[in-house]
Amino acid sequence: MATKKVANKNTKKADTKFDFSDSIKAIKGTAKTVNKEVKEVAEEVVEDIRENGEQLREAAVTTMKNAYNKVSETVNVENITKATKTVNEYTLKTAEELVDGAISNGEKWQNVATKVVKGSLKLAAKQQEIVFDTLETVKGQLTKSALRFKKLFSNN
Repeated sequence: MATKKVANKNTKKADTKFDFSDSIKAIKGTAKTVNKEVKEVAEEVVEDIRENGEQLREAAVTTMKNAYNKVSETVNVENITKATKTVNEYTLKTAEELVDGAISNGEKWQNVATKVVKGSLKLAAKQQEIVFDTLETVKGQLTKSALRFKKLFSNN
């Protein structure tokens, strides 16, 4: 690529100018050549597709038919029925296990609740006894204190 450099030595500042016209011409020429080659290759590919299109179509159709036959052999009423029965059996078994677990745990919690209620009733009875005993003791002390106060204040 030829590039021309023009410099003026008489000025204090060096003015540098570049001329890229030859490089631009070379780039344009190369781009035209590349475009032409791409166009030719594309035309060849299109021609090959036209020539071999029938074979490509037949291969695609054959492949699809084979795939359809494999799927239709696998997916049929009998296989769907078997799969449905298996899913239903599993669902029923799981549901029964859940119900049995819920009943078992419910019985355990019912026993715990029964013990809690019985224990709380015993505790409440003991608390009532303590309260009444305390009230009786306080009543007795107040009665004795009242008698003492009467004796103390009545003697004077």
